[in-house]
Order: sequence, then C-alpha cells, then structure tokens
Amino acid sequence: MSRKIIAILLLIVGLGSSCFVAWQRLRAESRNRAVEIVLDYSEIQDLAAASGMSVKQIARKFKEAGATSVAISEQTMGVAIDNRLITPYGAQRYAVVGNNAERIAAHLRMALPKLSNRIISTPLNARDGVSFSYLTLDASIPMEYIEQVPVGLPQDAIKTVCDAGLIPVARLVNYSGASPRSINAILNDVRANGIQTVIFSGDQVLGFKGAVKNTARSLHMNDLNFGRVEFSKQKGELTFADTAPGNVITVHSITQSEMPTLDMPSIIERFQKAVRERGVRMVYVRMYDTASADLVTMNAEYVNAIARAIRRGGYALKPAHPMDELAVPRYFRMIAGVGVAAGAMLLIFTLVDLSAGAAAAWSILLIAICAGLPAIGAMGQKAVALLSALVFPVLAVVNATKGAPDSPKTMPMPYMRALGRFAVAVITVAAGGMLIVGLLSARDFMLRVDQFAGVKLAHLLPVLVVAILYGCRVAWTKGTWQAQKEKFLGTLKEIAANPMLIWQVALMAVMLVLVGIMVTRSGNDSGVGVSSIELKFRAILDKVLYVRPRTKEFLIGYPALIVGIAFALKGRRSVAAPLVVIGSIGLISALNTFCHIHTPIALSLIRVANGAIVGGLIGLIVCRIVRGRADA
Repeated sequence: MSRKIIAILLLIVGLGSSCFVAWQRLRAESRNRAVEIVLDYSEIQDLAAASGMSVKQIARKFKEAGATSVAISEQTMGVAIDNRLITPYGAQRYAVVGNNAERIAAHLRMALPKLSNRIISTPLNARDGVSFSYLTLDASIPMEYIEQVPVGLPQDAIKTVCDAGLIPVARLVNYSGASPRSINAILNDVRANGIQTVIFSGDQVLGFKGAVKNTARSLHMNDLNFGRVEFSKQKGELTFADTAPGNVITVHSITQSEMPTLDMPSIIERFQKAVRERGVRMVYVRMYDTASADLVTMNAEYVNAIARAIRRGGYALKPAHPMDELAVPRYFRMIAGVGVAAGAMLLIFTLVDLSAGAAAAWSILLIAICAGLPAIGAMGQKAVALLSALVFPVLAVVNATKGAPDSPKTMPMPYMRALGRFAVAVITVAAGGMLIVGLLSARDFMLRVDQFAGVKLAHLLPVLVVAILYGCRVAWTKGTWQAQKEKFLGTLKEIAANPMLIWQVALMAVMLVLVGIMVTRSGNDSGVGVSSIELKFRAILDKVLYVRPRTKEFLIGYPALIVGIAFALKGRRSVAAPLVVIGSIGLISALNTFCHIHTPIALSLIRVANGAIVGGLIGLIVCRIVRGRADA
C-alpha cells in the first residue's frame, strides 16, 4: 500500500470523527432556536409621555407586535435624585416619596455592606394622602460617591412589564466599591424579582475591575443568564463569559448614535442576519421613529417587521436560553488532529520524493504532534486547527496543477478538465475546514468566548507559500529534497540576476493589494468599512442565494483559479502561475468560513457550496472569453 493511500485513509478517518462532532454541533444549534426581542423601558416611557398613553398600554401593544422582553435599568442614587424620586433635604438627608425609602436604604446597605449602619430610613406620617420617609446618610460618605451607587431596579417598572405579559431584563451598573458580598446580594435580589437575564450597562460589567469572576460565579449560582452584547467590548465581559459560559446569551444591539444613520430595511436585515449567522439570541431593539403623527403605531409596525423577519428564519420568539455544551469526548478531537497530520503528509509527499524511512519518520512526527496537542485542551486544538488552515489551501492548489506539462501543448477540453480539478480543490479545502470543525466545535467557540487563533496568518501565509512554490518552480513537479532545494535556490538567483519588467511590478502590486484587502477585512469585526454599493450587492445575493458567498471567492479567486489551471494544463506555466496564486485567495476564504465556529454549520456548508457554484460558472464564462480571444 502506497504512502499516499495510507495518508488518504487517515484523512478519511479524521473526517469521520469531525463529521460526528459536526453532527453533535448541528443538534445543539437546532435546540437553540428561541429568540427574544428586547425593548428599552426608558424609550417606552418616552413614547408614553409623547402619546398620552400609559406605559402598560404601549407595552401591551409591543407584545402584540412580537416583542418578548423589556430591559429595565438599575437606578443609581444620582438618577433617583434626577427623577425626583429622592429630594435632598438638608445635609446628607433626603425626602423619599412613597414606600421607596426602605427599599432604597436596603439596596444601599446591599451595595455598601460595610457602611450599612450609617444608612437610616425613617418613615413619616402621611400628609395630604402622600406618604414620605427620610433617608439619612452618615456625613462621612461623600456625596459624589453615593450618587453613583445603585439603589435597585424600580419595582413599579417590573410590575408594569410583567402585567403587560412581557419579560423583565435587568440592566445592572458597575460601581466603585463593589465587593463579592455586595455583588452576591444584588444578584440575589435580581433573582428574587423573577428576572432571568442580566445585561450590564455602560462599558463595564459588574465587578470590574477585580471581582468579575465573583460576579460570574454568583450569577451562575443564582441561575441567571448573562446577555453579552457582541462587538460592545465591555471591560471584563470576556473574563465573565469564560468563567460562566453556560450562562451566556449573545445579544445584538444598534447603538443610539448609529440608529439615525440606518434605514428601516437595513436595521431589520441586520437583526435577521445576526440571529441567523452569528448565533445571536437576544436582539435589543431601539425605537426607530422619534417624530411621527402616531409614534406608537409606527414603532409597533417596525418591531413587528423585525419579528416577522426572525420568524421567517425558523426561529421562535420566546425566552432565550444558553447554548448546550457538546457531548464530545476528547479523543474525537485527537482523531480529527490525525486528519490534519494526514493533510500535511499529503502536501509533503506531493512536493518531495522522500525515502521510505524519511516518510515514516515525518508521518509519525506529524501524527504525534497533531493528535497529541488536542489532548492538552483548547490551546492545542487551536494550534492544530491553524495548521489545517495553512496546509489544505496549499495542498489544494498544488494538486490542481499536478502533472501539468512544462511546455505548450494541445489538450482536449482543457477548460472542462480545469473545472473538474477546481471542484477537487474546493473539496480539499472543505475537508480541511471540516477538520477545524471537529477540533474547535465547542460551546466556548460557538459563543465566541474563545476563537480560532491566527485568522490574519491563515489568510496571509498560504498565499505567500503558494507564491513562493510557483515563483521558484517547485510546485510543478515532485523531486528529491536536494533537487527541490537546488531548483528553489537556482530560481532565486535567476530572479535576482534579471531586471524586473513593468508588467511584473504591476502584477505584484495588484496581488499585494488583493492580499492586503483580504487580510484587513478578515473577521466579523475587522475595522474596515464596506461601501454602500457593496452592501446592496450583498443584500441581493442574500435574497437570491439564501446565504451570500464571499465576493473574493466567486468574483476573484475561483475564476482566476479555473483559468490558471486551464493554462497550466496547456503547458503555459508562466501565465498559469500568477493566476493560481490569485486563485488561492478563494480557497483560503472558503476554508476560513469553517473557522467561524459561531456561524451555524449548515450555513457554512451552503456558503462554501454557493461560492463554488457561482465562482465556477463565472470561471467558465471567463474561460470562454479567453478562448474566444485566443482563437481570434
């Protein structure tokens, strides 16, 4: 049995293990279809004031429109004073309306347990049917400090939300002086109010800095969910999510500053895609219309449009719950690692003619590394996943041009043959992607608490390796290590001795620009903007193909690869080499799709298939044009 057949069999075994993991992931994703539409209580209050309706009436109207929850912000002492719930009455003495004094005093004692004996509530006799209480604080407590301390969630707001049939969500604030004892008391009180989910306000989670893990453990013990707002980069949120991953629900929100810049269809599409493509299970919806003849109806229709868009994706509007952990023994990850080792072996065997002893040594070493690293945990799994992302695109490209003649010759149906080799190349990178799925599919990665490591490197290095292999003429034929080394060094000397032509410089510049764009725009939060024209183009593709393939695959990479393979089969290596290097961009992008573990596995497979089909068709059209010009 040849060494390549053994490597292919090991690859198949690794893929079998990865498919089992993918199946477990698919089951976990299918059980997590509940989505909450969360509104902001303060915005509902604003609508009530503008419309003359009660908060409860408006909340019920939004429930009928499809909303499930309302976020209620925790009050601070300063906010309570601004809202005239508390009125300063002398030095460190406050008049409190209604029955709120004892509640506020109790929360202050919770938040500041070491100062609890300096916080006194004194009820007074009712005057003109209105009850008052005095809240007295020790003069040693600075006013500037006490104003930022939380005094709890407004009870009337919780009651109003519940009476309207909606679910209250707590928005808690962080404050200086929060201790494990006070944090636990605050979260106990949140749970006692029947609240299930907490979304932290501001740019910090409760307990930052120094007590974040205490907050996470207390939240877990109180069986509360942590609404983690994606892309918000709250300080401490990653540590929080890492400590209590079983309590995390991903939230998508559009900031108040961004809302005026977006039209309604864009907002609806954004929420829909967040749910469908990134595992978001709570959408925090802010009011769209702020000036209208009927603000309530207009905003209710807007919420209803979001609800309909989410339901069309097969999701249910009901209380969200955290993602289940995958029940996958570690040895399945190790077997997937063997598949990665097999891919690396195939790449080596394709390029270098090794002796039997050297081939066995390399094989044993690769299997030991790639199967051993996943056994030590997430870091090892990420290392082997990165190796897969580096190896399989190079393997796919090299195999696609294997056996190409070294001089021009006539070959029947070169473009159809090129299309067949292109299909094999896509299947090869899909195999590498599935091995990454087998290595990394776990709840932490599905929630983006942990992520594939080396995204930029996985985009850049394979292109450079392919460019070097073809530029130094090593990729075309297999040879001994010494022969390949001499060919590599000889080509480098030849390149250094000859002046570069203008067209070569221009081609290199184009390739560098393409690679630069690909690298800078990799990831969901790349920091590189997208033009409005491209956004519209993407929206059209989403509607036509259900899942949009990546532009760099079907418009750039795949057409270039197909034409490049065709030229290689006709012996035109000098033309083929730069084209297959550009074509490798498409294959790298396809494999990178599988690195986004937070995206449902079914969508990743559809995206890769759509890219290959559309790119293949465009590639054939380009081939037809090239052949027509050649015939002319």
